[in-house]
Amino acid sequence: MRICTILIMLFLPLMFVSAQNEDARSFYQIGRQALDEDNPYEAIESFRSALRLNPSYADARLGMAEALFQLTEYEDAARELEAARPFAGNSRDLILLDARIQTSLGHYEKAAGIYSNLLKTRPHDAQANRGLGEIYSITGQRELADEAYSRSLQYAPGDRRVLLQLVLLHDKAREKSQADSVLMEVLRLYPDNLAVRIQAAEHYVLYDDWDNAMDQLDRANAMLSGPEDKRYPGVALLNAELSLRKGDPAEALKSLNSLEEMDSPQVLFLLARSYRDLGMEEEAQRILSRLLKNWNDDEIARMFREEYLVDTYSGFNEARAESAQWHLKKGKSYEEAFYYARAYNEYRRAKLINKDNPDVWIAYTNIIRKMGFPEHYRDSLNAAMQDIPVSRPEYAVLKERLELLTHSEKNSLADLWDIEDPWNINTSEWDMGVYVVNGESSLPMHMGSEKTIALYLADLLDLNPDISIPMDNSGRNPVVNSVSGFAEAFRDSRDTLDYFVLLSFTETNRTFSASAELFLADSGERIAKFNEMRTGQGRVTDSLHTLADTIAGSIPGLMNIVAVDTDRILLDKGRWQGIKADETWIVVRKDSARPANVEGGLVYSPGDYLGSVEIKEVSEPLSMGIYTRSGDFDFINPGDSLFQLPVPEIDEDSFNSPDPAFKAQLLAIP
Repeated sequence: MRICTILIMLFLPLMFVSAQNEDARSFYQIGRQALDEDNPYEAIESFRSALRLNPSYADARLGMAEALFQLTEYEDAARELEAARPFAGNSRDLILLDARIQTSLGHYEKAAGIYSNLLKTRPHDAQANRGLGEIYSITGQRELADEAYSRSLQYAPGDRRVLLQLVLLHDKAREKSQADSVLMEVLRLYPDNLAVRIQAAEHYVLYDDWDNAMDQLDRANAMLSGPEDKRYPGVALLNAELSLRKGDPAEALKSLNSLEEMDSPQVLFLLARSYRDLGMEEEAQRILSRLLKNWNDDEIARMFREEYLVDTYSGFNEARAESAQWHLKKGKSYEEAFYYARAYNEYRRAKLINKDNPDVWIAYTNIIRKMGFPEHYRDSLNAAMQDIPVSRPEYAVLKERLELLTHSEKNSLADLWDIEDPWNINTSEWDMGVYVVNGESSLPMHMGSEKTIALYLADLLDLNPDISIPMDNSGRNPVVNSVSGFAEAFRDSRDTLDYFVLLSFTETNRTFSASAELFLADSGERIAKFNEMRTGQGRVTDSLHTLADTIAGSIPGLMNIVAVDTDRILLDKGRWQGIKADETWIVVRKDSARPANVEGGLVYSPGDYLGSVEIKEVSEPLSMGIYTRSGDFDFINPGDSLFQLPVPEIDEDSFNSPDPAFKAQLLAIP
């Protein structure tokens, strides 16, 4: 009896451990099934339960990493993978997941190396080939991507992930028939898969097939157990976004109101969009106030709020005051750090929102003075006094400043050349269109906000002295169009513009990136592609400011001739636009130069080159230079263009190309 008691005591811990392991395996299997059903929320809960019972359970740790990966929490997934490494060793599952995580983190060479090493010992590994296909797709190597996916399907026919990635690849290239073909196959093989139905809905939206899109979304919704299903909010948000794109804000509102949790920034942003599209701007502003009260640094929500305020002149005084104050505070921080250009932009933004606010005008005019532009300061003081009521004490302050301002009027270029208002001269600019491509952006926290972000960038581009963005009927706000792709933007731009840009944006919880492709409007030739990515506070506006500067720096600077007095030339830009004394610019006949994808960014015929101008004197709105002609005749006229390019070498042994009009007149003499 005593021996039996001892044996029972010895085996009880073993039985307890065995029971624990059995329970851990059960939790793991439940988690694995949830992952297969694209339910990472339930999977994480099950894997955590398994790990509480058995912290060294390698498969459960790998499952956790995979679930976090599905939720796009890539850094957390990487940490979980490292925690699994001591228990999982060098297992194939760990190697494959490691490579996918490295791909998601942008470590493409490292990820490709992991896959390639695995393929040396397992050349027929379908998942390794699929992983290479992912990398080649992301990095734009289409031919290699097609080959890798083909090998993967050869070794694992019907692989759901490969088929969905191929649909996405064809959709990106707008290859509708190929995408349709692959989608039909994946729908046949996986009719009850939520991810398949959701991607099918997004595919049909891309081609404006709304009936099929909403049918697929309805089928996805039917797979959920109801609002308590943790996947329900994601489907409801997508339904709201697609309904807004379809032009049905009432349906979007209905979908959003079905959610149990209404206070997330994602839901509030879509609610505001829905109310605005319904013409209920008071409700939209109320929702945005609520959003910004809790997430004051949500830059995209703030841009969306201000989009309406900038577009209108009055009303919503409380919202205007809050927004203007926010920009004043931000501008002040830039000013104190001596970032005067960024401070100017914040004060200018505040002025666009609330131009009747005296504090805004005080800050705006002060920063222009600090930047060292007394002429523009004087002009801005005059403008401020037109908007601020005489009864306000700030009016007297600005009037006194204007009266005390010393300005050498008689020695200014405008007075010397008898120009009444130099700030209202139509300066020379390149016409540039701004477009966002449908389906190219990834903005999960601000669905459908790509046009709002593009409007902010367009405003920054239009600030550049060499760029003009098309304006709306009011003449105050830039126009941004949504297009299906390059072909539509090219058709829209070809006969009216000099350049156009295609934009896309990507956000995560921690990062924001903006991409732009710059094209020539007449030929559709791509000049360059730019990418800007930032983290931390201010990441959206920081990315857009840098992107705007980069785009502007990729096109030639230009000026036009305002007036000619023998060899003295008055030009339409000055120090405010960045013109400096002692620079040399070439002169080209009016409307004869065109932008091109060549060094210097410009082409013109030798006969249209008229000479060069050395800048001698620069005021803020104008500059004056001395003209040196090319050839024996002066053909220079107001309206001719100047570019900051090297003076071309003239072949001394060849005849100078004459002015075409002069040539015709000369030959017409009987």
